Amino acid sequence: MTIWLIGGTSESKQIAQCLTSWGYSWLVTIATPLAAQLYTSLPGKVTAGHLTPTTIDRFLSTHTIRAIIDASHPFATQISQLAIQASQAHNIPYLRYERPSLSLHPNTLLLPTIEAVLQPIYLDRQHALLTTGVKTLHLFADWHHRSHLWARILPNESSQQQALAAGFPLDRLIQQRLPAAQERLQKQEELKERERQLWRSLNISTVVTKEAGAAGGFALKQELALELGVQLIAIARPRMNYPLAIDDVAQAQAFCQQIEQP
Repeated sequence: MTIWLIGGTSESKQIAQCLTSWGYSWLVTIATPLAAQLYTSLPGKVTAGHLTPTTIDRFLSTHTIRAIIDASHPFATQISQLAIQASQAHNIPYLRYERPSLSLHPNTLLLPTIEAVLQPIYLDRQHALLTTGVKTLHLFADWHHRSHLWARILPNESSQQQALAAGFPLDRLIQQRLPAAQERLQKQEELKERERQLWRSLNISTVVTKEAGAAGGFALKQELALELGVQLIAIARPRMNYPLAIDDVAQAQAFCQQIEQP
């Protein structure tokens, strides 16, 4: 039995380690080659790239997938939807690992969508740091003359060009590749100090981010926002109707054992 693990997160590495210790064969798919370093010491197969509705059937048959464990990022809804549809079409058991949500601090405002942020009450005359990904920056194109905006993006040509097209000059771009989720948890205080210095140097009054859980750096941002008196605006996770979901990595073992039963 080969289990398809949808990965790229620190929790997916934990699940891969558990699957190995439990004696299961697994294959993990990741969106970018950089995430492959999560699994370098593990025996499973790693495949980078994006699956599509036209390629997933061949993928499932080529690798004789018997079960799917989805441990993708909370905002990676496209691959989750594709996996759920494939599991139903091919009668393959599906399990979602859902990263636990965190309670909100007093300085944190949870909004349903990124579009909901585009209001004067949140952005007008603010020194705002956007950490929602380069694909969202075009939404803020009309706010440059009303606010002081900075954006954190990946340090590559594609991201830079998208940010420039959205009206962000080079001196308003924080081109930085953050450590992997597991490393972020291990170096929490070091990263917190770096972030503290950045917010202070830019006189940040508002940070816009995603509600991605502790492993996604959300806890660190909440603590820092409370400490510095910064308003943290968090975009709520997209709502998904998962057929079966857990929030504890260890619970995946019962799912695997159930699949083995005739």
